[in-house]
Amino acid sequence: MKGLEEMTRLVLAMVFALAVAGCPTESSGEGEHGDEHGDEHGDEHGDEHGDEHGDEHGDEHGDEHGEHEGELRLTPEAIEASGIAVGTISRRALTGGAGLPAEVNFDPLSTAHVSPLTTGRYAEIKVALGDRVEEGELMALVESGTASEATAQLAQVRAQLRAAETVLERNRQLVEQGIGAQRALIEAESSVARLRAESQGLSRQLRVLGSGQGGRLRLLAPIAGVVTQVHATPGEAANPAQPAFIVADPTAISVYVQVPELAIARVSEGLSTVFRPHAFPELALTGTIQYLAPAIDPDTRSLTVRVALDEIDPRLRSGMYGSVELVGDGLLSLAVPTSSVVTMDGTTTVFVPGDEDGEFRPVPVSIGRRAGVFYELLTGLDEGDEVVIAGAFTLKSAMSMDELSVHQH
Repeated sequence: MKGLEEMTRLVLAMVFALAVAGCPTESSGEGEHGDEHGDEHGDEHGDEHGDEHGDEHGDEHGDEHGEHEGELRLTPEAIEASGIAVGTISRRALTGGAGLPAEVNFDPLSTAHVSPLTTGRYAEIKVALGDRVEEGELMALVESGTASEATAQLAQVRAQLRAAETVLERNRQLVEQGIGAQRALIEAESSVARLRAESQGLSRQLRVLGSGQGGRLRLLAPIAGVVTQVHATPGEAANPAQPAFIVADPTAISVYVQVPELAIARVSEGLSTVFRPHAFPELALTGTIQYLAPAIDPDTRSLTVRVALDEIDPRLRSGMYGSVELVGDGLLSLAVPTSSVVTMDGTTTVFVPGDEDGEFRPVPVSIGRRAGVFYELLTGLDEGDEVVIAGAFTLKSAMSMDELSVHQH
């Protein structure tokens, strides 16, 4: 009750200011003239003065109020105090309820966790947070004891292989000359084959580990994208269980919706949707349901649904929250908030900003079905038009009381 009384006093103060500003200054002169000469000239000039002053005052009063008929002008202080806010008419999916809770996330296949395949120490970091990398680009160098040992072992095996190949070639020549033993040739061939296999195995191992020059491991970007996280610093211990970097493709994101168990019947693959992020409520991003989880989350009693957006707005970020509206037929309707709509003289009305700062005027509109906190807008305004979305009732009250004061005056 206290809040209502304060709002009433605020409206009355606003209206009083409007009424005072709108009344012609000649009215005070009229009262003085009536008191001073009413008795003396009342009968003599009553009709003459009444007609003359009535026409003069009526013309002035009519002209003054006619110039801004049907408009209110408020000061910035009054607008702020009454909580008046202006928004834009847009198209929405009117499905008869509030949107389902949703979150933006990178697609799983568009995100890569980059970590070494063995323990070691980060020697050099080649990228920074936010850098864009291409597939196969060098991100860091890791000094690894395992890689160094494998490199040294490979060098030893290769030396043994070269010596074994020399022995094999000599035994072949002796056998061809008839002075060598066939058994020695077979043993030499076996030794070369074994050393070659061991050399190839060590080479493959080092390639998998990412070994480069000097036995250092090279961490390469597995996909093209942006470095979204960096957990490695020079000199820090490297561990395969802890990713050094996370790379994600910012253009490959999806919206994941949590559908309550009782609303599961409303969703299906291929259904059209509209996503509105909380951070940018003016965005209305269309999409399509592409995946429904096979099981309900036992903790939240909801079903996870994946929505693929038709276009990715660059302002979207992974982790953003928003709401998804189910369109079904793919149609979007002009919508106006229910807080914008008032009834004046039996006519459904909204307020829009006037030509001057602080001015507001009523506009008759036609509305259709209601969906949550929105009405379907049939006529009166177009997409992109500005409308008062908060404080419409205050403006209606102020205008009604202003009209009353003008009639009384």
